[in-house]
Amino acid sequence: MKIVSWNANSIRARLDSFAKLAEIYNPDIILLQETRVEDNQFPREAIGDLGYNLATKGQKGRNGVAICSKYPIEEVYSDFCEEARYIEAFTGGIFVASIYVPNGHEVDCPQYYYKLEFLKNLINYLEKFRDEVFIMGGDFNVGPYPQDIYIKGYDGIAGSQRERDAIAEIRSAGYKDMLENGGYTWWSYRQRGFKKDNGFRLDQFYMNSHSQKLFKDGKVLLDIRTLERPSDHAPIMCEIDR
Repeated sequence: MKIVSWNANSIRARLDSFAKLAEIYNPDIILLQETRVEDNQFPREAIGDLGYNLATKGQKGRNGVAICSKYPIEEVYSDFCEEARYIEAFTGGIFVASIYVPNGHEVDCPQYYYKLEFLKNLINYLEKFRDEVFIMGGDFNVGPYPQDIYIKGYDGIAGSQRERDAIAEIRSAGYKDMLENGGYTWWSYRQRGFKKDNGFRLDQFYMNSHSQKLFKDGKVLLDIRTLERPSDHAPIMCEIDR
């Protein structure tokens, strides 16, 4: 089973890229973030025509998460927080979640503390999946380790110690960062960031002990980032024995 996580940075603007992703890699499940569209305007028909069932949690113009699956989607839950930043479901015999952690804006501003609180609440919430096969993919807006950010010694937003400590708590709860050495996943549109490989590793898969046993392989899909009108994020993919 192939599972992809992708911050599409507006799903309506990336439909061609989505179709190419589906054609090249044929994922069974695609977890989307930053869809930037309300549920009633989500391009269901276009994605459905590619063979995917859908569960969405939308918000006008910002945020937004979705699960696209070739299997029936059941037990959908998306009320973890007030914003459209989290959705989970049972599909293909496993539980999956798509998550879009707040950016935080800048260190020590109110949005930063909201981000830390969001991550703290998430760790407590994940206890419900202790006995399940569960995979969480998304844009965590944190580079967990210094090597995950191209700027040496960087300690700004996405690289501050408190953010890294919060992400470390997910690992301490028994979740493994499966693409820890996979490379950068986000590059700024500015100053030819992608061509210079001035990137951040913000997108991650976390698997609990039950799902870790099924893991086969994973990688960053850099070719999708090279397409015309790309998202600033590359998709990430993992393959499990299911």
